[in-house]
Amino acid sequence: MKTLKLFLILFLITPAVLAKLPFEEINKKGINAGYWPTQYGKKKDRNDGFFKQFDFVWKQNNNLYVVKKKINLKNGDTSLNSWLVDARGKYLTKKTYTDIGDFSEGMTEVSIGTMDFCSSCYYSGRYSLMVFLSNTRGFINEKGEEVISPRYRFVHGNFKNGVCLVGVWDDQLYFVDKSGKQQFNKVFKEGEQFKGGIAGVTFRNKVKNFIDKNGEVLIPNKYLYIQPFSEDYLGMIRAYKTLDKKVGFWTSDCKDLVSPEFDSFNYAMLNGNILVEKNGKFGFIDMFTGQETIPNSYSQYRSDKDRNFVILKNGQNWFRLDKLNNSQKIGFGKDILSLGSGIYKLKRNGNWGVVDSVGTIKSDFLFDEIKEVFANRYFIVLKDQNYGFINSQGKVFVDPIYEKVGFLGDGSIFGQKGLYQFSLSHEGKILDKSLKPEIMKNGFLGLIITLMLGLTIYVFKAK
Repeated sequence: MKTLKLFLILFLITPAVLAKLPFEEINKKGINAGYWPTQYGKKKDRNDGFFKQFDFVWKQNNNLYVVKKKINLKNGDTSLNSWLVDARGKYLTKKTYTDIGDFSEGMTEVSIGTMDFCSSCYYSGRYSLMVFLSNTRGFINEKGEEVISPRYRFVHGNFKNGVCLVGVWDDQLYFVDKSGKQQFNKVFKEGEQFKGGIAGVTFRNKVKNFIDKNGEVLIPNKYLYIQPFSEDYLGMIRAYKTLDKKVGFWTSDCKDLVSPEFDSFNYAMLNGNILVEKNGKFGFIDMFTGQETIPNSYSQYRSDKDRNFVILKNGQNWFRLDKLNNSQKIGFGKDILSLGSGIYKLKRNGNWGVVDSVGTIKSDFLFDEIKEVFANRYFIVLKDQNYGFINSQGKVFVDPIYEKVGFLGDGSIFGQKGLYQFSLSHEGKILDKSLKPEIMKNGFLGLIITLMLGLTIYVFKAK
């Protein structure tokens, strides 16, 4: 009987013991109901005096703030109470709203439903999730006056060009002016706020298009495509593609600037410039004037982590160029990728090495692969199916002799080979040696199973 009791105790405590093993990871995620603010949404612009009492304080201008308090509902969900106040703490709104958004062109969205939060805050990045429950969204002005009473379920962005995209049904969106009057006599399935006089829309028949500030359709009369305007760069020129698939550019107010002669374009490669392709060759034009800054004479391009530079290939050689067309030869190779801080991995004769921006070799061309890891400071290298580390200057500090390498939670480096795991210093020296965690785990489990099996046999024999 004592043996049976011991067996039962071991059987009951084994799961608890296993759950506390150091190599067992438990991932518990809490889920918050209600609004889902991002880190940007959690920002508090002011925390002094009158403003201490609020959970969110969003500055609109020097004399205007949106303030919010969290409210815990009986069902466990979270809601908000929100007001518009001035810099002295005077309440400008006559009623308490659930949520208030950011002002644009003197107007902002408000909501009154308990679980209906600011949908324009989702489009601005303050919230990461939005649920549309009822028609309880309207607009106030900077005096706190309710200009458009809550009546919409959807508010897609803010007022731009004097209009805002709203709707009651998710496939029947339309633009309204600041009095709530419908504009353009058009209804859309999807749409964006106006940017630089143009808005991207999808009609209810699922056809995508763009409309101008008068609601006139721009495609397909002349164009296949129009690059959406980015407000990050005021005055930026806008790309369009004609029916014969040639790319040209308008000014920011949609006037012809560069004739359609290019085959493709990319806004994201070089600060202040647009990559353009013509007859299989690449170059750059200025993002505001359309003037050529780097001639169309390069056969390939690669991005640089420092967007003040771009990497271009001419013949067998790669060059690093800035937006003024200043060129620095890096060296010949089949491929190249930026590792950051003026360091590049370059592929030559089938192997990767590390060079700097002037072509100085920092690490010989020995590796099958170089992978970025851990805050741009260390890079995993692969050679003959074994792994090691180089630092940000290309110096090998952990030889590629391990079957697996990585970082532990405390930032220390490990390498695994055979039955063992090695703790390594940041200079690559071995600090400690132990059995692999999975071997320890399997051994422990095996021991428990063997013990339980032995006890079971013993109990049966005792009977």
